[in-house]
Amino acid sequence: MAQEIKEQIEVDKQIVNKKQVNDKEQIDYKKQDNKKQIDDLISESDIMLESLREFFYSVPIQCDPHLGAGVGSVSDLPKMWEHDPDMKFDPFEDPTLCYRWFKLTNDQFLVQDDLFRRYINWALSSRDFIEKLLPEKLNDFDEESKTVRNWIEMSKRLPSDDNAEMFLQFKRHFISQQNIIFALLEKIQ
Repeated sequence: MAQEIKEQIEVDKQIVNKKQVNDKEQIDYKKQDNKKQIDDLISESDIMLESLREFFYSVPIQCDPHLGAGVGSVSDLPKMWEHDPDMKFDPFEDPTLCYRWFKLTNDQFLVQDDLFRRYINWALSSRDFIEKLLPEKLNDFDEESKTVRNWIEMSKRLPSDDNAEMFLQFKRHFISQQNIIFALLEKIQ
């Protein structure tokens, strides 16, 4: 009888050890799966940001007619793209954001709509992960999403007469959201 009890205890220990190994493997698998999905979100956001930059460069610009200035040079676009909308200007320096876009072509409208659609899908997927893994950042992410969605709505209402700053604001808020996703990746590593 004592021998049977010892054998049963040994079998129970093996079952517990096997369950612990399986649990650890499942946790590792979930962690790897989350990491891969977050890597995919980061990759998609990098591609979107590059597409946004290319779109920004493709739209013809003109100086603000109220300033009485002429057509802006395409060489001004990189300077505009790198501009931080929250940065304070030197009053003696030419303002960077005094440009307005010419009317978008049909193809450019399609590209813009595709970018916005991709952003919305990306934001929804990202939000799910943040809610699950980094809930303390959810309000920040939602606030940035709300701002970006406002810019999207504005661009649909005033696509041909909006200041180029719209896309720079979109970029800034999108990058803030990217940073939250990077924080997610750091958390699970």
